[in-house]
Amino acid sequence: MNIFISADIEGIGGVMGKLHADPEGARYQQACEWMVEEVNAAVRGALAAGAQRIVVKDAHDGANNIPLDRLHPAAELISGWGPLNSMVEGVDTTFNAVFLIGYHPRAHTVDGTLAHTWSGNVLDFRLNGEPIGESAWAAAFAGHFDVPVALVTGDERLKAQLDRELPAGFEFVATKTGLAFNAARMRPIAKVREDIEAAARSATVRASQIEPLKPRLPVTLTVRFRHWEGLNICACVPGVERLAADTFQCVARDMMEAQKYFVVLHRLARPAS
Repeated sequence: MNIFISADIEGIGGVMGKLHADPEGARYQQACEWMVEEVNAAVRGALAAGAQRIVVKDAHDGANNIPLDRLHPAAELISGWGPLNSMVEGVDTTFNAVFLIGYHPRAHTVDGTLAHTWSGNVLDFRLNGEPIGESAWAAAFAGHFDVPVALVTGDERLKAQLDRELPAGFEFVATKTGLAFNAARMRPIAKVREDIEAAARSATVRASQIEPLKPRLPVTLTVRFRHWEGLNICACVPGVERLAADTFQCVARDMMEAQKYFVVLHRLARPAS
């Protein structure tokens, strides 16, 4: 039994603003400590259920938030971003399940703490016409390798979205309830970690009962950006259609090609500094 864990920071218990999520923020180091402890709770739960190999992908900002010497010694760590820039890059057919730790609601989620999709420049993100966030995008990438998402943790407001976006059966642990973009009601930190460990144990046992997310192929990817100025370059990408001043669409053969399209469009659409 092999488990792949992807860890973001915005959905971690205690995190409520950029002072935690931004590497320049006053409480960033504290948030990194909270992050690694929630990951370690998931690792302990997976090990207790018989996991033999656990790989953790740091998937926030520069992807160097988790200190290796603070990570559970049984887990391997992927730091930095690979060529595909996926939050679950490194997953493959040798894994039985993916855990998403510290995830958050998608952009435009009312009262979702730090709600966004990949960056503040993506307002709407759709796969085959359906709105999705980072969790489902990661799940679809993992689904390319027939690996299901078995556990998600984060803002309670994420759960309702995932019930529509992911196949049934995944475990969910709420770390907080969003009250505004920069506010949340936090659950006791010790209780959150205890619940994550128990859910990880259950998710590992039940992994074979959960279906991977496998979107209908070919996939249609639609991205709407916050900043519409200077986006003419996005329309120059072969296979990309401009639907509106701020919206682009393309059709990809599979999720690997879809990820490549997204990475290119997102990079080209960066607002001018």
